[in-house]
Amino acid sequence: MILIADSGSTKCSWAICDLNGNQLDEARTIGFNPYFISQERILEELEKSSLISIKNNVKHVFFYGAGCSSSHKNKIIQEPFDLFFSNADVVISHDLDAACYAMYDGEPNITCILGTGSNSCLYDGETIHENAPSLGFIAGDEASGNCFGKKIISLYYNKLLPKELIKIFEDNYEHDIDVVNQKIYSNSRANVFLAEYFPFIIQTKENKTIKKIIDDTLDEFIHIHVKCFKNYENLKINFIGSVSYFLSEDIKEAAKRHNLNIGKIIQNPIKALINFHAKKLKNK
Repeated sequence: MILIADSGSTKCSWAICDLNGNQLDEARTIGFNPYFISQERILEELEKSSLISIKNNVKHVFFYGAGCSSSHKNKIIQEPFDLFFSNADVVISHDLDAACYAMYDGEPNITCILGTGSNSCLYDGETIHENAPSLGFIAGDEASGNCFGKKIISLYYNKLLPKELIKIFEDNYEHDIDVVNQKIYSNSRANVFLAEYFPFIIQTKENKTIKKIIDDTLDEFIHIHVKCFKNYENLKINFIGSVSYFLSEDIKEAAKRHNLNIGKIIQNPIKALINFHAKKLKNK
């Protein structure tokens, strides 16, 4: 049995496959980002997940996760996985790897992740080229779910949120300032909490204030994370992740403003990863 996992900071999607790459089932857990979770918490979450019933039958685990960009950070995931999946060969990789493998169609392209966090890279079919490391939710993550969350919170508390949107916000989202501050500054998963405000953007995107935030934020992401690559005008730009998916039309509009060639926009790479690993295992 093979497990293929695509993990952001918020959630992790698991595909349960046979050795020929046929998907048998799927599972969900919280996201395992080594910057925001301990080894003990990872084991706790695995033990209470549906994966516990199959863990002894798993022979290969391919885990792609946000934050898994160094051997030091990968070890935080690797050790509890080795304990839980004791009969399996476990491989921990970056979520950029998953995005590149899922989006590659034979030509070099720029692949962008917009989920709870954000990132980008250029993939030529062999090597992943990053312009700069991700700076995370405090100093980076432009156009991510948590980035939009910060913008909405700022509008609300600084009394800049349009009046017609205030009730929608207060009826559906946490707005007690003490609770908000506690969840941001005393919470190991503050980025996930901030991203919980992103659905407000989708709910209210027809409002001109919100639409301007979307457009300006996507423009910022393109300037920082797309135009940094040489020859970007002649490459396909792919987007992956929940924010990408729900803002797909806005991304296409932004692409026109910047004369970009948009390729694929998908929410989750898991199906493409199943095919990728099935081919690799058959060729072994």
